[in-house]
Amino acid sequence: MASTIVGKSGRVYAQSKVLQRHSKNPKLSIFKAESENESFVLKRVSRPFYDLSLRLAAEFRNSRRLRMHVDCNQEEGILVYPYFRSTLLALQQEDPDMPATERIKILRRTGEAIQELHGKDWMHIDVKPDNILVNWTADQEGNKTVSDVALGDFDLAFKSESGQPRQTPYAIGNAMWRSPEGQTGKGVTKASDMFSFGLVCIYALGGGELLLLNDYEELVKHGISAEQEVLTRHFAYFGPLPEGLLKHVNDEDWCNALKGASELAEKAVEDQPEMRFEHWGRELGPEIQTMISGMTNLDPTARTTMEQVLMHQCWGDSP
Repeated sequence: MASTIVGKSGRVYAQSKVLQRHSKNPKLSIFKAESENESFVLKRVSRPFYDLSLRLAAEFRNSRRLRMHVDCNQEEGILVYPYFRSTLLALQQEDPDMPATERIKILRRTGEAIQELHGKDWMHIDVKPDNILVNWTADQEGNKTVSDVALGDFDLAFKSESGQPRQTPYAIGNAMWRSPEGQTGKGVTKASDMFSFGLVCIYALGGGELLLLNDYEELVKHGISAEQEVLTRHFAYFGPLPEGLLKHVNDEDWCNALKGASELAEKAVEDQPEMRFEHWGRELGPEIQTMISGMTNLDPTARTTMEQVLMHQCWGDSP
């Protein structure tokens, strides 16, 4: 990528540091850039995603909650995005004691972003903490106040023109944050985003150790895939396996795999009943536990919608 890029707008962007280095192709690394005393992000993308981004930007013009590109260079295949200081993932790691009020603010605004997508029949399909972008300010004591939140990374975004579920030959998105049906690639809908958002809420409110996989190599040694481990955990937390999920997936091989993961989960719960979210979720308080339970229902057809979630009392007066 050249050291300067001229956008379609005529604005000149001076490339600076690498924000995310691509392991195989340096041209596909993501860069920070400066222009007229403002910071931006430069991202070279494939032609299909470039075209998808143009479509999204046209449909969600002037969105405050979805990070759309603000400029582009068609010849180079480069999209220019607003720069954000951090992500929810980084904030959780760097400042685990960030006040609950600020975490709730991040979650509410993320929910508004998902609602905006769903309102026009788009699915994000990759809702996770590192795709939630955050700007913040801090006082002299280092206490953070969240000033802006946006949902980004629409590489997997999909519009269901007819309202039909998305069917793929393999799972897409990050294994740790996928819905059960998302792990199969069968019947991905807006409800799949809701499950992922429910997991993000648990993570943001302190339950990350129950969701994150930090022992991939150990799993591989025992012949267990990340997908198997995540499914089994989710069935243990939010189970038992409902018939509605099996009907929704409607694939014999995958239904057998889901039943197998469920059997392992139920054996674990027999030994440790406190694995169920109905037990450990109490620490979040009754309102938040009820809200998250609706989003993490294993039956996609029974999950709460984002409209219902945003009407929930647990948000209080959060802006």
